[in-house]
Amino acid sequence: MRRPLAFLVPLLLLAPTAQARQVKETQPLMLAAGQPVKITGMDLDFAPGILEELAESDAKAARKRVEAGLPPLDPNSYPTGPQDGATYATMPFKQMFPLVIRDVAREWKLNDGTPVKLRITLDMLKTADAAMAILVAWSSDMLEGTVDVIDATSGASLGSFRVEVKNMHGGWGGMLIRGGGVREKLAEEFGLELSRHIAGKKRPG
Repeated sequence: MRRPLAFLVPLLLLAPTAQARQVKETQPLMLAAGQPVKITGMDLDFAPGILEELAESDAKAARKRVEAGLPPLDPNSYPTGPQDGATYATMPFKQMFPLVIRDVAREWKLNDGTPVKLRITLDMLKTADAAMAILVAWSSDMLEGTVDVIDATSGASLGSFRVEVKNMHGGWGGMLIRGGGVREKLAEEFGLELSRHIAGKKRPG
């Protein structure tokens, strides 16, 4: 017996949201567990395959910036300023991402100790389409990339690893729960796994 569409609506509304974050070590870190570390800088690059998604993301951020009455940003300038999630939403990804990583790293006390630089290459950026979420069981927001840790004094490699973040939303209901600030949430979760791995512990402090 074929079930009516009305039967599916409660399932869509109650559909869950799931998070998956993981680190895959590609070169073991030459840092002792719990060793004090200070992140002094970051180089951020993007693989060609995500440039289209990135352009769409930056266009949405630019519209938010206009709506907020904020002046245009120089896309080549390095971001500075206080922690401000509302402002982050109006920034190009290349400027928003380092600020979010900075804020998370500070929570993990990665601001005092052996000076290191990060070289991050992002090769997967995907944000779920709300319209498509109505038609499929699951949709996902994803952010993946490789992190190279560099000795800021000598320039020597201290190790590298991949971070993979996936936030899965069950249908339309999952998208409703998802809310806004998708880019910032992905960046924050990326920063959480990055900081946890570099700090060599499961909790900040």
